[in-house]
Amino acid sequence: MPSSKRWILSSARALFERKVLLSRSHSTTTTTQRGLYSIPELLQPRDFMILTKRAIQECDQLRAEVASQWRRSRLSSSSQNNSRYTLFQLDAISRIVCNVIDAAELARSTHACAEWRDAAQRAFVVLQDYIAQLNGDCTLYRALLLTTTTTTTTTTTTKPDMLTEEEQRFGSLLQAEFERDGIHLPDDQREQVRQIQNQLTELETLFSRNLVTSKQDVWADAALVQEIIPRHVLQSHFGLGQLKGPNIRLCQSSTQVLQTLLKYSSSPSLRKQVYWESTTAVPENIPVLESLMETRHALAQLLGFPSYAHRFLQHQMAGSPGAVQRFLSQLQQQLYPAYQKDMQLLSKLKSQLEGNAQIEPWDVSFYTALIQAQQGFDISSEVSQYLSLEQCIQSLQSLVQTLFGIVMTEEDLTESEQWDVVTTGSSSSRSRIRRFAFTAEDGRPLGILYMDLHPREGKYTHAAHFTVRCGCQTDFQTEEYQFPIIALVCNLSSGDELLLSHGEVETLFHEFGHGLHSLLSRTRFQHMSGTRGAMDFVETPSHLFEHFAWHADLFLRPYTAHHTTGQSMPEDLILKLQQSQYAFSTIERYQQVLYAKLDQQLFGPWTSKQKNTTRIFADLHHQMGIPYATGTHWHSRFGHLVTYGAGYYGYLYAQVFAGDLWQHLLAATTKNNWRRSGDVLWHGLLQHGGAKDPAVMLNEILSNKLL
Repeated sequence: MPSSKRWILSSARALFERKVLLSRSHSTTTTTQRGLYSIPELLQPRDFMILTKRAIQECDQLRAEVASQWRRSRLSSSSQNNSRYTLFQLDAISRIVCNVIDAAELARSTHACAEWRDAAQRAFVVLQDYIAQLNGDCTLYRALLLTTTTTTTTTTTTKPDMLTEEEQRFGSLLQAEFERDGIHLPDDQREQVRQIQNQLTELETLFSRNLVTSKQDVWADAALVQEIIPRHVLQSHFGLGQLKGPNIRLCQSSTQVLQTLLKYSSSPSLRKQVYWESTTAVPENIPVLESLMETRHALAQLLGFPSYAHRFLQHQMAGSPGAVQRFLSQLQQQLYPAYQKDMQLLSKLKSQLEGNAQIEPWDVSFYTALIQAQQGFDISSEVSQYLSLEQCIQSLQSLVQTLFGIVMTEEDLTESEQWDVVTTGSSSSRSRIRRFAFTAEDGRPLGILYMDLHPREGKYTHAAHFTVRCGCQTDFQTEEYQFPIIALVCNLSSGDELLLSHGEVETLFHEFGHGLHSLLSRTRFQHMSGTRGAMDFVETPSHLFEHFAWHADLFLRPYTAHHTTGQSMPEDLILKLQQSQYAFSTIERYQQVLYAKLDQQLFGPWTSKQKNTTRIFADLHHQMGIPYATGTHWHSRFGHLVTYGAGYYGYLYAQVFAGDLWQHLLAATTKNNWRRSGDVLWHGLLQHGGAKDPAVMLNEILSNKLL
């Protein structure tokens, strides 16, 4: 997640928070009316700019209305009566802009057609600049202040009786976000803030674009590669299977292939080559990241914060860089003994096989897999034979039915909705995008979820949840509701049989958890819909849903079948899989602490801090005892430094909450009580989005107040 939490700009905050302009209810949209992402007006690339201009025009009209109302209210003693409407107008401005810019964000990140990507990028840039204007609009800010306080010549009194809890929270957070963007500063300094924000947007966009466009691929020995990965599997990945003499070209974007080689190749030279070239593939991002670090710090200083991390953490659950550092240090101390023990086992085995006990970064996955095999836990290939993508999707449909009574129905995709194929002349490949409608038991529509699950050239290379459109109220009087539209973007195995590793299944369940958070929230304001809450809390539902991928009764027994025999996964294999969840898991978690510490060091307090990010990363490895290869710069591919700046710790933070919720609500729940637990999860947490204090929600659930 994001670089900053501006009141209007969600798309610059994270690659999994997005929204879009749509008809107000998908239930009234016929198949022929759908455009890209179901947006009726988005039928060709140039429509992005048409929607952009329209959005700016509508927002300018709203700005004028808010300004006029504010001027009248200053002279009237009855200004309290307008508070609720003013909040609605301010949120409407945010919604109208986000409805377009977030569609552009998804298109520029995933569309197969360069013309669409370019058009989306142009729209994104224009709206980014307009958002900067909105964030510096003093009249909007002053109008907001009138919704939370009534100012006279002698006193200022709060008006909690006038607003609901959600409205008070919205107003308070919106005011704080305005002020974090310098609305309180003199005009010249506000202009500096605007310029710095534009610089940050350019740097963030460049960093992310470099990850997609980098062409530094790995040319490896074809014979060594095909010892691990069959030729037909290589050819199923776009850009793979390109032979030049004895070598084969491996695309950097095919992370699954590269990770498989690191895990299973017995050739140290191949593993080293794959690791080295993968971690040095985007050198152009090093100066981008270092400029981003300096520019974010300059912004924080201008706004009166000691560091960018202080600015970001002000309204997160952790609250301050000190609290985050304490959390990470405590976690490091807890994990280190088990981490050290696991690494000693790897070192001992390497010494036996290679006569060298020094564990290098490219050795960790390989020797971990070897020891797991010795202990009977190297079962990933065997397990994969039972994990088809189709069965996994069916399990998700069953899961939402079991927990929430929700029907998840797959619908036909129209040609105008497809964004993964490019038509050339009379030929066009088949789209693999899938569309699902979510409906409550009483027939109420809940939203639409798209799945874009397979890798292709030019596509965003990680897994992410994009909110194409937020759920929120769109009419002040009638309370008409805009239903959410979600896109899950992954890069899963793309072989003919569509068999997944269990790790890929976990990834799919994780992103699905994010999707449900957006689909099932029912907030009045789009600004607080779904995942638009405290960043160190919003990973909680996604981590919670990962647990279902390991659950025997809800997934492993009913929704696994061997791809040739059709037999369910054997009980002994289920048991081994569940046991393997904790085998050497400390190594991965300990590395996550490293990444979170890097994030905090880059964007935390500067006390004569060096600006060399590679040196900072290397020093952290040495301090924590994690293998490091001098000359590599894995962090230049770490996109979360852009989207989560100072907030990456939230993954680990939210894991704690998710574990507590799982144990309390679901771990020991019998089949007859799944629905009761699901109702508590939905109505006690998911439906509130960011409209309720997460600490309060957790306390109410964990203290049995909602059970």
